Parts: sequence; structure tokens; C-alpha cells
Amino acid sequence: MRHTILVLNSKGGCGKTTIASNLASYYANQGLQTAMVDYDPQGSSTKWHRVRDERRPPIHATAAFRETRNATATRAWQLAPPVGTERVVIDAPAGIHGFHLEDYVRRVDTILIPVLPSSIDIYAASDFIRDLLLVGRARVHKTRLAVVANRVRTRTNSYVALRNFLHTLNIPFVASLRDTQNYVFAAEQGLGIHELPNYRVRNDLEQWAPLVRWLEEGVIQNVESTGSDHV
Repeated sequence: MRHTILVLNSKGGCGKTTIASNLASYYANQGLQTAMVDYDPQGSSTKWHRVRDERRPPIHATAAFRETRNATATRAWQLAPPVGTERVVIDAPAGIHGFHLEDYVRRVDTILIPVLPSSIDIYAASDFIRDLLLVGRARVHKTRLAVVANRVRTRTNSYVALRNFLHTLNIPFVASLRDTQNYVFAAEQGLGIHELPNYRVRNDLEQWAPLVRWLEEGVIQNVESTGSDHV
């Protein structure tokens, strides 16, 4: 069954591409037919995929921002992944709002919202999550939402403030990913954190475990409740 995951935040610079590329590489290494769709005009996911060694587990990549630059959001979604695709990971552009926001929301199964530990990002995330629920109508469309704290340093006041804020939300706070050069090292080679030597990324894999588990719970729920794929 196809499951579509959108990595989304209205604020740029929150690490959307890092989460999207690492998630896509994780699924590919699990033997799942995986597609990654890059709607961000910066094309960071596309650049990451371009340097990926073809001997690695394959990921079907689409630079959707190139093909739909002058199109509406609805037409953009017609860029369907290959038949048989089991996981689709979408790297969304920043600044989505209004009609376009709901169009994204209603066509995916899950939305991951990366948030950085800074006061500016916390305020922006609060407004964006409100828009997802009210304008994007995430609950109406039964789209699962979760927040991921990104680039965190746990012994800082900014992280404590972020953690306290996230625990006030009525949506899951599923993972805290530390600030480490391992992600930079992996990205430079078109790899994900799960493709680096275990001894190097043991702590990072532990942080990813609850996120992956929560995502797979959503796949199971979809199978049990609908038994159908999103187009």
C-alpha cells in the first residue's frame, strides 16, 4: 500500500530536506519501493539525489518544482510516482498558505513538521500548526500530523523552551534529532543517516526509532481503515 509523507513547515531553514532525504533513504534500505518528490524551488532534495551512488538502494526522484513552476498546486499533484511505489516522501516549499495548503494536506497521509529550537521558530510553528488545523483542515481530511524537533542541543535553554511548547500541542511530538555533523557528512554523499556505519550513528538511530515507529503505525491504521491508496 502506498503511504505519502509530506515534510512541511511554512518557515524555511528548519531542516525539511534533511528529514525528507533521510526518510527516503531509510525506506529504500528497508526494501520498499520509494519515491521522493521535490517541490522546493531550492532543489535541495534533488541535489542530494543527484550525488547518490547508483549502487545504493534506488529512490525514484522527481524535481517537481521544475515541471510545475507556472502551474497550479492541483496540477502539480498529477506528477504521480511509478506504479508499485510503497512510500512517497515529499519535500515541500516554505510559505505555503491558503488554498494551496489545503490542497497539500488532503492529498497526503501524514505530515511531519520540523521545528528548530529558537524563539522565532517556536512562534512560527505555533501559527503554522494553527493554519494546518483551521485553513488546511488537517483533521477534516484525517491527515496525521506530528512534530519533529530538529538540530537540537538538549542541554540548552532554547531546547527546553521548544520541548515545553511542543508538549502543549494537541498533536504528537515524536522525535528530537540532535545537531550533528553526521547529517552533513551523509548529505554530501547522497546518503541517509541509516546508511552510515552503525558505530558512528548509534545515537542518531536511537533518535529516529520513535519517528519511524510512529510512521509505520500510521500505515497500519490506513490499511485497517481504508485499504486504499492516495493518488
